[in-house]
Amino acid sequence: MKPLFLLFLAILLATEPVVSGKRQILRCMGDKGICRTSCKKTEHPYLYCRDYRSCCLQSYMRINMFSTEDDSDWR
Repeated sequence: MKPLFLLFLAILLATEPVVSGKRQILRCMGDKGICRTSCKKTEHPYLYCRDYRSCCLQSYMRINMFSTEDDSDWR
């Protein structure tokens, strides 16, 4: 009985843990935000994710609407 238990324990430890599809974390805003149904107290909602949940960003994050790389010369 003991060898059977050890075999079962070895198989259990050797397999990778399986995560449910519902627990998958969806990222947004270039992996800076997390899609949630409601943001935490330390987060602010910004736009929406693909599944219409809020894209929650940390309160210290600032969104730059104008890229510094797109600095065209309009002469």
